[in-house]
Amino acid sequence: MKEKRILVADDHTIVRSGIKFVIKDVFPFAVVDEARNANEVETFVRNKDYNLIILDIKMPETDPIALVNSLFAHKEGSRVLIFSVNPDELYAKKFLKLGALGYLNKQCSTEEVKKAIYDVLHGTLYTSQKVKEHFLHDLKSKKMDNPFEKLSDKELLIAKYYLKGYTHTEIKKMLKLHSSTIGTLKTRLFGKLRIKSLIDLTELARLYKPERSDLRN
Repeated sequence: MKEKRILVADDHTIVRSGIKFVIKDVFPFAVVDEARNANEVETFVRNKDYNLIILDIKMPETDPIALVNSLFAHKEGSRVLIFSVNPDELYAKKFLKLGALGYLNKQCSTEEVKKAIYDVLHGTLYTSQKVKEHFLHDLKSKKMDNPFEKLSDKELLIAKYYLKGYTHTEIKKMLKLHSSTIGTLKTRLFGKLRIKSLIDLTELARLYKPERSDLRN
């Protein structure tokens, strides 16, 4: 049987080691290479042919969308499994549409990691039950793909100002709103987007453009 070659990309050594351990438990003779950022991933992919690429989308100096597109541009049939801490319901759909065969949250069990690796390596789409439920809900409700579409015009405007680097105080002055109003709008938009910080907001904006054609601000 031809040996399997797998690339594990994550900026944390302990995570790469953990995934490598799981891979070896499933495929003892697999050859596993490790990358820490987008540049290393692209270098490996240019020089070697991988049966599976396990990819973290939150590595430093890495544009995850550009990286995934680059992988498929190099080899159209690449089998990519996303392994991330980002919320499944917001990020899985985006990367699956780009061509990834699986999306796995880092909080999952070892057995789930094994199943995802096995499925994607053999060309089968893998998603958690949680993601499947969200997809089904979206189909039934005809929900829009872009989570920013859930925001009101005012919430979207606040989000854009935060993305541009303005502080709470600066936004309050520009919009001539009370501080508590800004705080309420921020809480609402965080809730609708299912995020917890401005860092999460920035990450989400990299995947989905927070635009609305009728919003001029």
